[in-house]
Amino acid sequence: MPSNKRKTIEHSDLYAVGIPLIAMYSNSYSAETLETHDHGSFFEICYLKRGSQKYCIGDDEYTINGGEVFITFPREKHSSGNDPQSRGCLYWFHLDSRCPSLLGLDRQSSEKLVDSLYSIKTRNFKLRDDIAAKLLKSYSLFDRGGELDIIAARSLLTVFLCELISSERNIDKVSIVSDPISRAKAYMDENIKEKINLEELSEMINFSLSHFKLKFKKEIGVPPGEYIMQRKIYDSIALLTEKSLTYIAYEYNFSSPQHYSKNFKAVTGMTPKEYRNKIKSSAVS
Repeated sequence: MPSNKRKTIEHSDLYAVGIPLIAMYSNSYSAETLETHDHGSFFEICYLKRGSQKYCIGDDEYTINGGEVFITFPREKHSSGNDPQSRGCLYWFHLDSRCPSLLGLDRQSSEKLVDSLYSIKTRNFKLRDDIAAKLLKSYSLFDRGGELDIIAARSLLTVFLCELISSERNIDKVSIVSDPISRAKAYMDENIKEKINLEELSEMINFSLSHFKLKFKKEIGVPPGEYIMQRKIYDSIALLTEKSLTYIAYEYNFSSPQHYSKNFKAVTGMTPKEYRNKIKSSAVS
């Protein structure tokens, strides 16, 4: 049976070089909402390997897609808003801005690295696969935990950070989502209550169906059918405390209330009734 997996690596060798934790999750269904929080003096650097996730910082909302990085700065409060943590795979680590020997570097180099991170202007952008691979390999080495593994992992993470900073300075500020996929996504969002035919949609943007599916997943991070289902479910949550499940199911073009409930649980990890009770209990508290 599909499940959510999460692992956090913390030990003294990491903390001593300013990395209090490095972690990952692989969600088969949505997890709890990420409540508003910050990480004190730590940067948090996230890489979404696959999926799509919303983050909120103040009044700003960011939708992170597969293959993208997202950075929060020290003492910066952030959350996932009203959305749960979505299905997908995320790697992240914390980096202590006060550490005088970041990743084993001398004080001058540590300060240069921290200053360069603070100078980042675009917190969310597409990361090249070869750069992301260094983070994933570093996590794997930290997880193995041998003395030589830790040394190699620290070196890889240092290179990852330098290349991430360089990438941010050189990114094209134009949207990474191509115009045809952007138009297809906008159509989905605007017609999310309707039954959306992917073949007709692909013809609308002059793509074959197979090419459309491949390009949509590459640029958005999830297949188009999964994106539509997630948007239907998340959009329908606002009606849970106001309308019956039958009304919601047919409003969003599900074949039956049972079909709606089955997909609701697949996306959120809860039944509509459980989610409704959660909303009510949160309102009371």
